[in-house]
Amino acid sequence: MSARQSQAGMASFLIVMIMMVVITLIVLGFSQVTRRNVRQALDRQLSSQALYAAESGTNVTTSAISTYVKTNGYVNLPSKTTCPTNYDPTNSSGTGSAIADLGNGVRYTCVLVNPNPSTLKYNPTQDGSTIVPIQANGSLKSLTFTWNVQSGGSDTSCSGSNAQVFPQAAAWDCDFGILRVDLVANPQGFIGDLASATKTVFLSPLGTHTGTVGLTAFPSAEHAFVGSASGCTGGICSATVTFPANYASYGARITSMYRDAQNTTISGTLASGSPATFSGAQAVVDTTGQAQDQLRRIQVRVQLSSTADADTIPASAVSSSTDLCKHFSIIAGNNVDPNNLCQ
Repeated sequence: MSARQSQAGMASFLIVMIMMVVITLIVLGFSQVTRRNVRQALDRQLSSQALYAAESGTNVTTSAISTYVKTNGYVNLPSKTTCPTNYDPTNSSGTGSAIADLGNGVRYTCVLVNPNPSTLKYNPTQDGSTIVPIQANGSLKSLTFTWNVQSGGSDTSCSGSNAQVFPQAAAWDCDFGILRVDLVANPQGFIGDLASATKTVFLSPLGTHTGTVGLTAFPSAEHAFVGSASGCTGGICSATVTFPANYASYGARITSMYRDAQNTTISGTLASGSPATFSGAQAVVDTTGQAQDQLRRIQVRVQLSSTADADTIPASAVSSSTDLCKHFSIIAGNNVDPNNLCQ
């Protein structure tokens, strides 16, 4: 055999080896991609199962809270701060039986309940009012309201220097709404004089953006206040309403004007300067679901008051797009006085 033939054989051998290595790498690459896709599909399936498990735990807990509140009211509704057991509102510790496995390694592993959250969250609309019972754990110094731009809105420039201007709806060119808040201090104490104890605050994205509205004593001759929110950029407006710090209990009626106020959040500060917590309005249920090695965690709010329902509280008794005559009288014999009719 000549040297040239020997070298040709060696070259063929090297080419075959290189091809085998390349093919092996390609096969390994495809196998890795396949395994990754299979794993991702499995993870998505397990993640969905974990979410369903968390929703199951939330539904069970929400039902237990609703049943308890209907029978006993929200007073003494227990909290739950540890995970291993289910939630039992009839037990003063809030703990109940062990959390059951839903099968195939799917279950909700942790249920936490906070009946005294530091924030309250609602979605007031232009079509109805949300009634919020505000029961703080001490005398309130202030309440802070934050709300988001209307869903799908993009115009957050909200130009305008006068917050006290309320144009026609068609002329409103801002995707933030004005938040109207009617506040009654100490509703039980002022039950016979609600008119003088009620103050109305209009929180507008227009104006100088001071972000603070100070209220006078309850009751007093001043009833309506208009203030500019602060930080109305990035889809969030914020405004703080300060109080004389005499009361811990308020009733609030929240309505959104011009645009829906998405994700309206209420937080408070006590006269002592510490953050407030609220009872009797909402309980926060925090549930974690598990499916094998996948975990999903969700948090919902359970209404503890039947009045906090925008679908049943109208924004007004009568609404009209044109002038409405209210000048009439009934005289003896059920006859209408023609001199008092609108002309």
